[in-house]
Amino acid sequence: MRRWILGLVVLLVAAVGGWLWGSPYLTLMELKKAADARDLTAISARIDYPAVRADLKTQLRDRSDDRQGSALDRLGAKLVERLADPVVDAAVTPEGMRALFASAAVAQAARPGIAGGQSGDLAVRRVSLRRFTLAPTRGVGPEMVFELQGLSWRVTAVRLPEGPLLR
Repeated sequence: MRRWILGLVVLLVAAVGGWLWGSPYLTLMELKKAADARDLTAISARIDYPAVRADLKTQLRDRSDDRQGSALDRLGAKLVERLADPVVDAAVTPEGMRALFASAAVAQAARPGIAGGQSGDLAVRRVSLRRFTLAPTRGVGPEMVFELQGLSWRVTAVRLPEGPLLR
């Protein structure tokens, strides 16, 4: 009887561990398929739009607040601050997110164990059991943050690359 219970516990732990390891890749494959099929409903189910918009607006405001320099630099920062909200609202839409997930780099990142490739390739990086990112392996680019909500992964933030907002 104890062997049976021990076997069941080991099987359960293996199943949960396998799901935790593999579910981010499965999520990316589903998002890629939905993007290719232009299934905006399936894409929207995996994205927390209010959280993504709020995060991007905060990042843009923080960068414009940090802007030092000439009067022209400060004027440019104020302009960015004014335009940030409507631009983010217009960009973070089901169609805008579909364009992100339709790339070949997402398809490659959805396959675990695939390494290398060309500049701009994306990779899954585990942050914790409840969070992973889809980030460029080389070069710079935005990083998508996924969080486990219930039993599914959802995009909750898009981190902009470091560096000056205006050049």
